[in-house]
Amino acid sequence: MDWSSVAAFAATEFLLCLSPGPAVLLVVGLSMRQGFWRSQAAAAGILATNALYFALSAAGVASLILMSATLFNVVKIVGAVYLGYLGIKMIAPLLSRRKGEGGSALAGAANLKRVAPEAPFRLFFRGFSVQAANPKNLAFFVAILPQFVNPTGDVAMQMVVFGGISVMLELPILIIYALAFSALARVVTERVVAWLEASAGGFLVMLGAALALQKRA
Repeated sequence: MDWSSVAAFAATEFLLCLSPGPAVLLVVGLSMRQGFWRSQAAAAGILATNALYFALSAAGVASLILMSATLFNVVKIVGAVYLGYLGIKMIAPLLSRRKGEGGSALAGAANLKRVAPEAPFRLFFRGFSVQAANPKNLAFFVAILPQFVNPTGDVAMQMVVFGGISVMLELPILIIYALAFSALARVVTERVVAWLEASAGGFLVMLGAALALQKRA
């Protein structure tokens, strides 16, 4: 095991985990609307997707998907459509409130309205599907991860170590995001949260469009 490569991978993974991508936005939204513990069911789904990608990368399946133009485009389009769908769902409540209430009730709301809690399994699946729907995750495990792997060593063991590092880094970051925004939800108004959700939804729509239009290198 090349520990310098392990350290380099840990630094790279840490920086990537900090960036507010679709997975982080999902956890943030759930923490504000359904509370911290419900958001962690989605976080578990996100980490389960990462574990699956580590296994696929170790088996070489991810490389085959990326090498096949047709298969990769199918994965990319499905992922882009799903991200766009999630984004529109996050924007829709703000638009419906403004249309139905003229914006007055939303502007005057003092407290955040929590939605009916979803079953943990459904939240787990949402986290899993959001992480799996982003083709950039697949590209990471094919284009970036192999740079840290020593092909002359035990590849399976290296994948286990890298996977463990990924979980140990990403889980605390998701927990911090969820704790921060679930606490924020107690003091902000419904209008502020609605605009935050709509902004995050707009980001997901733009990300989905960018992925759909992106050409393979």
